[in-house]
Amino acid sequence: MLHRLDSGSTPGNRTDDHRVVLAVEGGGMRGAVSSGMLLALEQLGLRNSFDVVVGTSAGAIAGAFFVTGQGTSGSVLYYTVLNSERFVNRRRLLREGSIMDLDYLIDEALDRHGFSWNALVESDIPLHATVTPADPENPKHLFEVGTDEAHARRVLAATACLPVIAGPSRFVDDNEYIDGGMTEAVPWVSALSFDATHVLVIRSRGFNKDAEPEPLNRFERVTVPRMVRRMHGEHVADVVNLSAMRFWNTTESLRAVLEGKATPVGTRGRPVEIDAVIPPPETDLPDRLEVDTHVLMDALTAGAQAMIDYLDLEGFAVEQRVVVTHPRAPVGRVRTTALSPIVSNRRATSR
Repeated sequence: MLHRLDSGSTPGNRTDDHRVVLAVEGGGMRGAVSSGMLLALEQLGLRNSFDVVVGTSAGAIAGAFFVTGQGTSGSVLYYTVLNSERFVNRRRLLREGSIMDLDYLIDEALDRHGFSWNALVESDIPLHATVTPADPENPKHLFEVGTDEAHARRVLAATACLPVIAGPSRFVDDNEYIDGGMTEAVPWVSALSFDATHVLVIRSRGFNKDAEPEPLNRFERVTVPRMVRRMHGEHVADVVNLSAMRFWNTTESLRAVLEGKATPVGTRGRPVEIDAVIPPPETDLPDRLEVDTHVLMDALTAGAQAMIDYLDLEGFAVEQRVVVTHPRAPVGRVRTTALSPIVSNRRATSR
């Protein structure tokens, strides 16, 4: 990543033969953490280091802002739009059968806050989103997001359609889908399929300390399956029941790779370099339906700082509003053009 910044390498005009893929975890409102990490990458001038972005649920929506160069403005949504009752309203579950209003987010809020669908369609970095088929006969688990605006809206709604919380399943190309996190919450395996030589995984939470699946509470064991079965059918209910175990398998496999206990092989038939950026253990992580402004802003800040720490860049800090700063940056509200030369000259500023 840093070498590509130094050399001025850009998507479609590479000076190396690597294929660097970014895999972004979601997690509902916990996606503020991964959104903060993407914000830091953007402001540090490292967007052009990636060839493909793969996201799940909120990670795919944050990825859409990132590939269009709008990551900073996208992060603002967490404490201006997504924390409002217009988007998250628990009382709406009984009235309308959902807590989150995805239609409001995708079809109103993004447009109102200046998201450029045209930039997404024309982006030089393709974005792909994971989905979970509602039909057991449908093998489709991954969509390219930016083929056209209407398709992009449908895919982003589908990848974030968490059963019950986000209402009924969504149609894409005449098939129904639910949240991609039900089958691949951390899309590092899908990232391998894009001829990857390197994969950077963006996590919105850490690994389970005990290396064991987290037990479900009574509400998750009893009430949720009934509601899912009534709204989505038997197959989706089974998928939801198995999602926690799938998540554990996915993350433990990733942990094994990061610890050198396993070696993933990419489509080139050779080992792939994989690394991950994980929020520090002391981070006060938002839950899936968090609406507290301070918690969400702290999560954004923690995510951005985690990325700076991962890159081992000294002198950089994250302000609460949330922007990356450096004492040598010549502007107050930092822009990529102000920070990227400092990052490129990291030999003088890194530990």
